[in-house]
Amino acid sequence: MVIAKSIISNSAIRIFLQEVGKFYDKERGFEPFIPKKNQKIELLECFNYMCCYCGIHIDENTFSQDHLIPMNKSDLGLHAWGNVVPCCKECNNVKQQKPWVEFLSNKSTGKIFAARKNIIDSFITAKNYDPNMNIQEYAGNLYEDVGQVAMTLINLRYKQAEAGIKQLLQKK
Repeated sequence: MVIAKSIISNSAIRIFLQEVGKFYDKERGFEPFIPKKNQKIELLECFNYMCCYCGIHIDENTFSQDHLIPMNKSDLGLHAWGNVVPCCKECNNVKQQKPWVEFLSNKSTGKIFAARKNIIDSFITAKNYDPNMNIQEYAGNLYEDVGQVAMTLINLRYKQAEAGIKQLLQKK
């Protein structure tokens, strides 16, 4: 049951980070990043229709979105402008939870690395994204709370199902 609890809690954290991201976008004067078609185009234009990591050409149909700061209980990256960047599907699949600067340094070196890092840093600055939200306490509490509530409900329904099965078998 520990795996089920962590899956449920991790899903709650992702939803929390999406909702906090919407609020954060609004507070900074942006339409919340969903992304809508016009938001995809804006994101692609910011990166010259290139994967921010490897530089391959991408478009509305071929790009993936990646969170520079991963959306998980450890890193707490928001689904918000300044944290979401366009990349190719291959880079998105390989990067996973790695720090973006480390991943970028594995994809490019020298002047190319510096240029790509500068584009990403400029994007973060332009969108006024601050990865230091200090939401660790809220997220940690949510993770534990959701896990406990979910397990309580699962156990309650399990006992009801158990009783129903026993009743059914006694009738036979």
